[in-house]
Amino acid sequence: MTDETKAVVRDAVYSLIRTAASPGKIAIGLALHESKVHFIPAKYRVLGGVLQSLNIRFGNFIEQLVALVVESDDNVQSLPQSRTKVFLSMTADTDALIDHYITKRQLAGSPDDCGPEFADLTLEIIALESDRAKPKQRIMKDVDALFEDAEGTVVYLEIKYNDDHDTGKFVDINRKFLKTYAGLINEVQLTERNTLKPILYYFNPTKRWGPIYVPTSHILRGSQLFDRYFQIAYEDVDVYLRQLGDDPEVMAMFDDLYLRIRGNVSA
Repeated sequence: MTDETKAVVRDAVYSLIRTAASPGKIAIGLALHESKVHFIPAKYRVLGGVLQSLNIRFGNFIEQLVALVVESDDNVQSLPQSRTKVFLSMTADTDALIDHYITKRQLAGSPDDCGPEFADLTLEIIALESDRAKPKQRIMKDVDALFEDAEGTVVYLEIKYNDDHDTGKFVDINRKFLKTYAGLINEVQLTERNTLKPILYYFNPTKRWGPIYVPTSHILRGSQLFDRYFQIAYEDVDVYLRQLGDDPEVMAMFDDLYLRIRGNVSA
């Protein structure tokens, strides 16, 4: 990582901590918890809530961090739709087709290997979206990252920190992933499956869920994405994030947070 990229990451971490523990949020938290009977002191419950909020928001931070890598890496070209909310168009038939695919993959008789079914699905989506006579509906979607690699393939990334979501959330992630991919076919005006590659990416390499909806050829974990596409090394990003946790300024921010919630110093 360049010094410039490190500075952006560091500033983003600082901002994350500050916004999660503003004086107003601390006051609201104290008022809420002091009204409830509990053996854990209200101030410690507020502190625990702030730390849990930071833990949850860190997943969103990782999404932004990987998107930042896409924008700054010399091996790929970030596209305008990357890291934005975009109104994407797709046919109602495609919308229903994806819902049917998600439901079908949950049935007991569905084969363990989803590769052939996924390939058929993407071919059918392309066929439906290539029919200009079919009306299209517009749906807003978050495009985590979209870039073009050195071979000219456009890669759509759905970025997650951990592969640890509960069953309902996991289904929603895959449904959103497929529908965003379908909309991007129209957005970037591609008609061949191998020119737009959808990838579900987990920053943490630990695996929980198998390839239920998306085959392993379209799932990358940990360093796999960086090794395949980027000049920036995954290890550099991973090590830098770990070092930030021991950074004196970051430690001082958490010490200050503790003192402000305890009320030992003014907010």
